[in-house]
Amino acid sequence: MATHYWEPLRDTVQGAIDRGQIGRPAALRMTVHAAGGPAEQAHLATALRGLAESWFGAESESEYSIGGDGAPAVTALKWDGGQSATIAVSAGPGRGGGNLMLMGSNGTIYHEIGLAAEGDG
Repeated sequence: MATHYWEPLRDTVQGAIDRGQIGRPAALRMTVHAAGGPAEQAHLATALRGLAESWFGAESESEYSIGGDGAPAVTALKWDGGQSATIAVSAGPGRGGGNLMLMGSNGTIYHEIGLAAEGDG
């Protein structure tokens, strides 16, 4: 199972939001791959949704998901204010990782997501 470094990711992105570097968050695109199987994929999808909702400051108002159970899963989230997020999650052999792009009303942040296999670091 992979060890996820969510706290630094959450803090880095939240710091950019709090400092006003991107303005008000408007659209998020996150793509992540985890080493493992369907259980790791489901855990990862839940964690990423929680991160997105924390950056937008509320639970999403609507959700559409496709895939999963061993196939890549894509979830689209939307908020009443028009904000949106697309989160793609896959799991399987190999080292995990990914990236995100969060567009705001005044800028964009790009961030590489590092996931380490168990026993790394």
